[in-house]
Amino acid sequence: MRALLIAEKPSLMRDIQKVYKKMSLPYEIDFAAFVGHVVELKEPHEYHAEWKKWSLDMLPMMPVKYEFRVKKSAYKVFKDIETLLKTNEYDFLINACDAGMEGENIFYSFYKKTGCKLPVKRFWTSQTTDPAIRHALEHLIDENDILIKNLRNAAMYRMIFDWLVGLNLTRAATVKGGRTIKIGRVMTPTLAIVVKRELEIRHFVPVPYFQLELDFGDFKALWYDPAAKTNKFETIEAAQAVQRKLTETAYVAVIETERKTLFAPSLHSLLELQKEANKFFGFTSSETLKIAQSLYEKKLITYPRTESKHLPTAFAKEISGNLKAAASVPHFTQIANAVLNNQSHIQKVMHSKRYVDDKKLTDHHAITITDVPLGRKSLTPGEAKIYDLIVKRLLAIFLPPYIVDKTNVTLLCGKEQFKANGHIVIDKGYTVLYDSHRKKEEKPLPMMKEGDTLTVLAHQILSKMTEPPPRYTDSTLLDAMFHAGRFVEDKKLQAILKDAEGIGTSATRAEIIEKLLSIGMMSREGKSLAATDFGIDVITSLGDHDVVSPVLTAIWSKKLKDIVDGTLDSGQFYGEMKQFIQGTTDRMKNLEMAVPDKQVVVVGSCVSCGEQVVEGFKGYNCSNKGCKFFISKTLMKGKITPTDMKKLLAGKETRDIRFTWKSGKKGKAKLKLVGEKLEFVFTPIKQPKK
Repeated sequence: MRALLIAEKPSLMRDIQKVYKKMSLPYEIDFAAFVGHVVELKEPHEYHAEWKKWSLDMLPMMPVKYEFRVKKSAYKVFKDIETLLKTNEYDFLINACDAGMEGENIFYSFYKKTGCKLPVKRFWTSQTTDPAIRHALEHLIDENDILIKNLRNAAMYRMIFDWLVGLNLTRAATVKGGRTIKIGRVMTPTLAIVVKRELEIRHFVPVPYFQLELDFGDFKALWYDPAAKTNKFETIEAAQAVQRKLTETAYVAVIETERKTLFAPSLHSLLELQKEANKFFGFTSSETLKIAQSLYEKKLITYPRTESKHLPTAFAKEISGNLKAAASVPHFTQIANAVLNNQSHIQKVMHSKRYVDDKKLTDHHAITITDVPLGRKSLTPGEAKIYDLIVKRLLAIFLPPYIVDKTNVTLLCGKEQFKANGHIVIDKGYTVLYDSHRKKEEKPLPMMKEGDTLTVLAHQILSKMTEPPPRYTDSTLLDAMFHAGRFVEDKKLQAILKDAEGIGTSATRAEIIEKLLSIGMMSREGKSLAATDFGIDVITSLGDHDVVSPVLTAIWSKKLKDIVDGTLDSGQFYGEMKQFIQGTTDRMKNLEMAVPDKQVVVVGSCVSCGEQVVEGFKGYNCSNKGCKFFISKTLMKGKITPTDMKKLLAGKETRDIRFTWKSGKKGKAKLKLVGEKLEFVFTPIKQPKK
């Protein structure tokens, strides 16, 4: 018996190959690897020539049979593996793509394109450690396993649905709007969330208000109206009227102290990791995902593209190995060893549903470190920060809870009521791990008791203005996408969104944000994300169209989940999908799209003819129609921004841009213009001092 194992990436293939060489299996394995997706669904005109024309009369486009084409960037990889299959030397294939819906999609879209009929076994693991790889090789799953089969069907229909929504609605909106307007199942409702906030900010009118503050020296208190439940005055005259009634002392009327016990949070899902990395380090969601993927490939963390925050029971039984890996990191050694010295407590925690629950697992369990010690592995600064966050989350669940006494004091000054609050930390517990991230703590209140009389040292009126809501950051937008039910009033639809875990997935949300930025519907302003005028115009023009609401993607995500769970037949899903596409496309065709032409952005003078070079949708071109000067916005997956282009046309080098070479290797380089052609400028490697 002979098998061909196909991994999702060459790095994983090499890891599996290394373990396989030390094993004895009843069959031989040859190895090959994709470079992610190697095929994609065909473009409309490849089904029917008349679909090349962007016309409302051609919509909706719904192929009778969906077919694949080879991606240009992966042509050699596709042909090499296809050639291996044609040798007829194999009895079966092993699908070793990432364990999840997208991994199924990558493998089976290739499988269908080649027309291969060989049986398939599934290599399934959430870790790339040697023991995990060995276990997966020894326990291959049959392709007809119901979970794998349902996952595969859901992956295919998700891809088809996105094709139908994206291409039909993008074309309808573009023809109606007179300029390229991209529409997407997840992308458009995400944009709508940001646009809603942006309009709130733009239309916000600040309103003045006033507060009255008493100063007791070691603490301060604010006036409070218990009837209106507010500490604000609308006018300064109202504040002054109360201020005139104040006496030189205040009476302690009520002291309320509540002890709060906060246990360590659950382990990381990708969403939680992205939010935490954005909060502490300012990393974008896509940067965090890239770093986590790199740590996974280095065998240091478990599979990162997960929605789950819990561990499975089987994994929990071996958690001491992961804690030993934590102990190998010098700044965690002391805490990790203290945890390891209390095995009974480890077992107690690992029996807690708070952290270990098989029923709350998705395709994968929570992200945590593997049992591979850090040793002398070289980490980038970004990798070190993300690895530390994951180690802290693991250690935290074994540390005591954070215990704090929160005190609220009500004081009477004359007949007016004032309130003050503070807290005393009883036990820092697990938060000792986060001291370096801690903001300035609220001061505790001084010792006092009910009935005490305190001297008022001073009082003053504070003049303030109401503030608009803050713009979204990567962290808060990811959270808004996950909790999209907040934007829907209907209780049933809220429940659907909650069950579907919002819009998008942990693996796609970062990609959606970056796409909205790249097509100019959103912009980054420091750490904040803002909707552009273009993005606002698009959402305003779409009005209450289905594609704007997060409910659309949630309903269909729920249906895909039902396919995975086996409660919805895939044939029924496809029938409902076609009916929906017909109806929603017809509605889009009848919309009045009022999207102004994009403002012309001049980035410099043409090096060929001297005329203005302007920013277009796909690149930068000379405004002289007779001149052929053009620079694409994307080169080897690297993004050339208007700022980069201005530097190039001024004869300067760009910033460092991250590129992906045909081999799959990634690296950074600057660009410069030599004549009309771009050239790479590589930073020389510093030689160590002798």
